[in-house]
Amino acid sequence: MQNSASDLSVPPVALIRIPQILKVMPVSKSKFWLMVQKGEFPKPIKIGRSSFWTIEQVQAFMRKKAEESKN
Repeated sequence: MQNSASDLSVPPVALIRIPQILKVMPVSKSKFWLMVQKGEFPKPIKIGRSSFWTIEQVQAFMRKKAEESKN
């Protein structure tokens, strides 16, 4: 019997790259990397030379910033 993707108990993880992130965050690419360096935004998942983030990381960051702006 072969395992299929639907047999896995681990939910799939969606990875996104900087162009997709910058479509929903109004900052420049250089400002984005500065935020990563300062620890304001999560460090990327590196696959080869490419950098990725999970959708959950980006959403959590945006929720946190929205909450901070309410105060």
